[in-house]
Amino acid sequence: MYHFESKIISRGAGRSAIAAAAYQSGEKLYNDYDGLTHDYTKKGGVLYTEILLPPQAPTAWKDRQTLWAAVESAEKTKDSRLARQLIVALPIELGRNDWLLLLRGFIQTECVDKGMCADFAIHDPDGHNPHAHIMVTMRPLDAHGKWQSKTQKEYLCRKADEERGFTAQEFLQAKEDGWEKQYKYRSAAGVSAWLTPTQAAREPGWERCSKQPKAAKFGRQNPLCARWNSPEQLLDWREAWADAVNRALEEKQQSARVTHLSHAALGLDEQPTVHEGSQARSLELQGIKADLCELNRQIRADNKLLRELKAQLAKLSKVVENTVEHIAETLERLRSSLIMLQYRLLVNRKRADTWKRQVNYYRPILQDYHAVTQQLTDKKSEQEQLQTNRSVLSPLQIVRRRQLAEQIATLTEEIEELRSRQAMILRNLDCKNNGEAQRFGSYLDKLEEMQEKLAAQRESLAQQLSATTKQYLEIENMIQPKDADAVHRHRTAMRKASTAEIYRQIQTTATVDDILFSKAEQRAEQITADTRNDAVFTRKPTEPTR
Repeated sequence: MYHFESKIISRGAGRSAIAAAAYQSGEKLYNDYDGLTHDYTKKGGVLYTEILLPPQAPTAWKDRQTLWAAVESAEKTKDSRLARQLIVALPIELGRNDWLLLLRGFIQTECVDKGMCADFAIHDPDGHNPHAHIMVTMRPLDAHGKWQSKTQKEYLCRKADEERGFTAQEFLQAKEDGWEKQYKYRSAAGVSAWLTPTQAAREPGWERCSKQPKAAKFGRQNPLCARWNSPEQLLDWREAWADAVNRALEEKQQSARVTHLSHAALGLDEQPTVHEGSQARSLELQGIKADLCELNRQIRADNKLLRELKAQLAKLSKVVENTVEHIAETLERLRSSLIMLQYRLLVNRKRADTWKRQVNYYRPILQDYHAVTQQLTDKKSEQEQLQTNRSVLSPLQIVRRRQLAEQIATLTEEIEELRSRQAMILRNLDCKNNGEAQRFGSYLDKLEEMQEKLAAQRESLAQQLSATTKQYLEIENMIQPKDADAVHRHRTAMRKASTAEIYRQIQTTATVDDILFSKAEQRAEQITADTRNDAVFTRKPTEPTR
C-alpha cells in the first residue's frame, strides 16, 4: 500500500514540536516555551526511533530534547510553524531491518542532505499497520549551525517608472544601478504618497513623514524555505518515496510495487488497486452500480442461454437425422454449448472468489476505521471538555491550569495520531471521506448478498452442463464406426467458425476473458475427447490405441 502524508506542526493549530516529538518517540520531554511536560513513556507501538543531522548541525542535537527545544526557542510568535511531519506506510513484505535501511536512505537523501534535521520513529501499534513518522525542521541552518531567517525583508524600490523588490543584500548592488527606496511623504495639502528621495526633491512641498521604507507585506521567503514549502517539493518527495519502496521490494525479490501517481495521471479511467474487484468498487462509490449491473446482465444472458439450450436439447432428443453432416453439426453445436457453460461457470467462480476475498479483506479494515473514527470523536469531545474546564479556572489556579494544559496537549497529539491512522485506513479503502467509507460498507453488504445469487446460478449452470454432456454422449454413441472419420472431418471443417461464433455471443453481453475462454475450450475438449474414446474407439478393437 502506498501512503505519503505531509502536515505542518504549528502553534496556531495548538501543537508544539516538543509534544509531537515526545508522542512519536514515546518519550518524556519538557517544553520551555509553555512550561508543559509531555510524557508518553507508556505509549505502545513504537518500534524504533532515530535522529539524523546534516554536517553543520550541532552534535548535541542528537538528543531529542535538545534538538526540539532549539526549534521551539527559535520561533517567537504564537502561530509559528515549527516542523513538518511526514507519515509514510511501510511495506509489510519487508522486515524491520529493511524498513530501517529504506527510511535512512530516503531521509538522508531527500531531507538531511538538503539541510534539514530529521527525527523519525517506526510505529506498528496493532501488528498489521507498520508506518513511520518523520519530523523535519523548517528553518535552514547556516554553515556555522545557526538558524537562518525564514523570510527576509523585501524593500520595494523604484527606478524611473519601474518598481521592484530587493532584499537588504541585493539593494547594495541595486543602489549602484540607480534604484532607490521609497518612503512615505506628505504634501502641504495633506496628501500622502510613496516617493523616492529624488522624486521628492524634484517636487517642492513634499515632506518625509516616515522613517520606514516601503516593503512587501510578508517579505521574501528564504530560498531554501521556499523550496521546502513548495508543491514541487511535496511531489518530489512522493515520487522519491515510491521509487525507494520499489527498489527495496525489488532487492528482496518481491513482486509488489507502489506508485505515487494518481489514477488520472496513469491514464486510467478506473481506480485500480492491488486488490481484485477495485474497479467495480470505485464505480459503486461514484454512484454507478457497476458490479451489480454487470452481474444482472450476466444472469440475464445466462438465463437466455439456458432457455435456448433446453429448447435445443428438447428438439434434439426427439429426432437426430442419421446423416454424417447433421450429426457433425449437432455435435459441434453441443460442443459450443459446453464451452459456453464452462466459461459461465469459470466466470461465476472467479467473481465469487473475487467478492469473497474483497469482503474478507476489507471488512476488518472497515471495522478498524469505524473504531478509529469513534475514538477520534471521543477524544475530540474530551478535549473540548478540558478546554471548557480550563477556561473557567481562575488565573491564580496555576497548577490546575498547567495540568489541564498538559492533558489537552496530550489529547491533541493523540487526535493527530488518530487522524493519521484514519487517513491511512481511508487510503487503503480507496475512500476520501467518512461518507464514502459508509457507502463502501453498504457495498460490502451487497456483495455478501449477491454471493448467494452466484451460488444459485452456479448450481443451475452445473446441472445444465451435466445434461448437455449426457446429450453429447448419447448422440456420439449413435455414430456408426464406418462414419466416425467422416464426422470428425466435418466437425474439424466447421470448428473454427463455431468457436468464433460462441466467442462473438459472449462478447455481446460482456468483455471476454481470454484466459477463461481458453480454459473453457480445454475443459470442453477434455469432455469430447473422453466421450470419443469411450463411445467410438472402444468399438474398434482391431485398431491400435491412439
